[in-house]
Amino acid sequence: MPEYGMDALRTRRCECGAADCVAVIEMTWAEQDEADHVDGRWAILPGHTPRGGRSWRTVRETDRFAVVEVEEAHS
Repeated sequence: MPEYGMDALRTRRCECGAADCVAVIEMTWAEQDEADHVDGRWAILPGHTPRGGRSWRTVRETDRFAVVEVEEAHS
């Protein structure tokens, strides 16, 4: 992987929502863009379960991250 540019890996926090989760994942800018520009999509560490939603499904999974689509619970 390149060290700089759009294809370089960047770290970000897992978005699973668990209060004690301190996991980080690595994604390129393109991968982050794909996850961040659709409402209800979260980037999480593979194997983590999204918290705070009614239901969810995996949209994409790699060895570095999973993108899940979450139907968020509304109060």
